[in-house]
Amino acid sequence: MNEKWWVSQYNFIDEVKRGLSLPKKLRIYDVTLRDGEQTPGVVFGKAEKIRIAMALDELGVERIEAGMPVVTLEDKNAVKEIAGLGLSAETWGFCRCIKNDVDACLECDVDGVVCEISTSAFKLRAYGMSEDQALAKAIETVSYAKAHGLRVAFFGVDITRARLDFLERIYTTTVRECHADEVVLTDTLGVALPEVMYYLTKKVKEWVTAPVHVHCHNDFGLATAGELAAIRAGAEWAHVTVNGIGEKAGNTDLAEVALSAHLLYGLETSIKYEKLCEVSKLVGELSGINVPPTKPIVGPNVFRRESGVAVLQLLQFPPAVESYLPELVGAKREIVLGKKSGKHSIRWKLDALGIGASDEQIDKILQQVKEQSQRNKALVTDESFRKIAREVIRE
Repeated sequence: MNEKWWVSQYNFIDEVKRGLSLPKKLRIYDVTLRDGEQTPGVVFGKAEKIRIAMALDELGVERIEAGMPVVTLEDKNAVKEIAGLGLSAETWGFCRCIKNDVDACLECDVDGVVCEISTSAFKLRAYGMSEDQALAKAIETVSYAKAHGLRVAFFGVDITRARLDFLERIYTTTVRECHADEVVLTDTLGVALPEVMYYLTKKVKEWVTAPVHVHCHNDFGLATAGELAAIRAGAEWAHVTVNGIGEKAGNTDLAEVALSAHLLYGLETSIKYEKLCEVSKLVGELSGINVPPTKPIVGPNVFRRESGVAVLQLLQFPPAVESYLPELVGAKREIVLGKKSGKHSIRWKLDALGIGASDEQIDKILQQVKEQSQRNKALVTDESFRKIAREVIRE
């Protein structure tokens, strides 16, 4: 418990925390500019990528995956320019296990690269590759990147549908023989239970001593749960996007993982939480994808109250209806008027607008607010409310 947040005390009891292997600190690796831009229809120009990268840096993200330089010349130029900005965050590039991809990243002067290759039978069949061929490509590319002075994170694609013995072989080989610095565990299709991400993370940490990243997708709405499960098993890096944008159902959401890790697990991150809503709004504008009202943490409804019962509690004692202060994430409280409003909401709004009214008038105003909201199937705007209040008071 804290003066700024009020989560369940059961999160921290021994029976719940027993057996967890939490890292000392959770590090945030943002993939908005690469995986996030893979959202169908989303295109970030170079100037927009730079704006987002600078905002992520100010937010406290420790690594920014600036893009995949081989996609277009503009992508390559954007990655190179971001790498040269002198940000506090590291700039990484994304590669397939292909030497040309590594060369393109080298030309951009990035701090490191992710090298990806398929591991599941489904993915390998699509590329006409065998496990042995995939392993050979991984060895060749990781070794090549290391020989050219890059830090490397080996990224197995679709590991949650791959054979366990092949995963052990490819991860141990890329780390022990090719000297990959880190490894990434991916639920590429978002098809694994959180318990599976916990299990696979434990396995990989038994196989190698390299830091572990977790990268989940949200096809079943479990991306955040999956990454938190991997973090419970000791994963040190979380791959995220702002607003959870990405292909299909999207990637793991930055705000959800960072705030959950901090408030629910007591983990430190480098994120400046008060900037979460600001960065969410920026990426929403530049991507053309606004977050839904009910989006956790950054959604406009998180601190908006219409229900009379909720407003009463909010006015009396905010922790009754809030798990943390809105200022913690850069949000503001808002009381709105509609069908579910009560007298406390009407009185609060009248005070806010500097309008005085008797109890009898408040009852009449409330009734008209409810009727208008029901008739229009919408909230009542301040302009409409003023008109209702003035007519009732005039009468």
